[in-house]
Amino acid sequence: MSTARWLAMAAGAAVAASAGGADNWSNSGGNAGRNGLTAEIGPDAATVLWSAGRPSIIAWQPVIDGGRVFSVRQSGFPPEPGSNLSPVVGQNLDTGAELWPPIHVPFNTGDWTTFVAGARDGRVYASRSGGGGNVSPFPNGQAKMHAYDATTGMVSWSSVATTCAGPYDGVVFAGNGDLIVGDFLNVTRIRAGDGTTAWRVNRVGSVSGTCGAAVNNAANAVYVADAAAGGTVIKRFDLDTGAFRYQSPVMTGFTIQNTPFVTPDGSVCLSRTQNNAGTDFFYVFDDTGAALTQRWFAPAAWTTTSEFAADAGSVVMVAPGYLIERRRLSDGMVLATSAVVVNDYSQRMAVDALGRLFYSNGEFGVSRFHSFNADLTERWSVPIPNVNIGAPAIGRDGTLVIAGTDVLRAYRTPRPACDANCDQSTTPPVLNVNDFVCFNILFAAGDARANCDASTSPPVLNVNDFTCFLNAFAAGCT
Repeated sequence: MSTARWLAMAAGAAVAASAGGADNWSNSGGNAGRNGLTAEIGPDAATVLWSAGRPSIIAWQPVIDGGRVFSVRQSGFPPEPGSNLSPVVGQNLDTGAELWPPIHVPFNTGDWTTFVAGARDGRVYASRSGGGGNVSPFPNGQAKMHAYDATTGMVSWSSVATTCAGPYDGVVFAGNGDLIVGDFLNVTRIRAGDGTTAWRVNRVGSVSGTCGAAVNNAANAVYVADAAAGGTVIKRFDLDTGAFRYQSPVMTGFTIQNTPFVTPDGSVCLSRTQNNAGTDFFYVFDDTGAALTQRWFAPAAWTTTSEFAADAGSVVMVAPGYLIERRRLSDGMVLATSAVVVNDYSQRMAVDALGRLFYSNGEFGVSRFHSFNADLTERWSVPIPNVNIGAPAIGRDGTLVIAGTDVLRAYRTPRPACDANCDQSTTPPVLNVNDFVCFNILFAAGDARANCDASTSPPVLNVNDFTCFLNAFAAGCT
């Protein structure tokens, strides 16, 4: 690998890491923008850290906050005598051990299966809304959001408002931790401090599920995909007040069961599909601050209840024929295409700090989880029983958690001592281009200080040391 090429890769990874934000997987889509980008470096191989937990008849999305992972493990369908058929379970991210007795969210007639909405700042949020009755007449399908202490499992508050969001809608978070709940009928901001309602606005979802919102905290914007005359539009609302600002041009089509997402540069994306080649496209919009304008669109495979991915310069989508494509964000040019056919509707994705894709095919039958290199060549894959939306979730130390119907599995690759401050600078930014130059000089000179991975097998200095240094830099290790 040439020095120039390696430096370019490293710079891209550093940008991706800073854009990813945190080492948690707080909600479906991983973060407020739902773009699947994490600052962590995921596992290099399918090395199981632990395999543990309760069985579940359906695999639901796990979320991660610090050293804890939370999920719903379901043993039956509503009605739920004793409210105990879909508990929230907390597990230690390092060992898989249960943290506290399972949480049984209160059940009322008309409620649905519990879902974990998200986790952040030491709390896990769950509700029972989102069932088949989440349209009028009320209160069918409506339920309160409940906040639980992540350390103890004890309830902190129950929301004033009810919502009809469900597990496929998900919940995202404002910068201060408030919950932004997008459902079929409304977008609601719930205060994280006490569960009161900051604001609520009406909207018109296309179908009764997968109506979730995406947030760009830097732009003070909330985005949802709504039905409109002739098709679908993306609407922008003010994050602080809920006021409607403007909407995109109409995307032709009738139904849609995917949510929008926001890329690190603020672009707004939507895979608007309904199993019709004439209307199934992946769209990218610019938000100018005064309007949403179409940048490009490309043919897309029919997907539902899916979460896609982006990094600093590209987006990852599913193309016709169910091949995964990485496209350049600026103009839609195809950068890479997978050789793996992933023919199911519910696709879930994450991109780590090295641009590697972690992908779940959402199957109930031939159910697999895949890891791809940045060029979409396959690295490894594993079968996961009936994975549905049970993956991915990537958290602290690059720990990947996948929920099947049997157990939860965690994968992690141990990393060497983490120090990328090669020139030992103390002036901010401590990690900068000088560290890349320093490392390359040491490597070229055969200096033992370039043996980042601490290997002893000849050749001691090799490409693994570049990868090791890149990992350390992307993780911000000093």
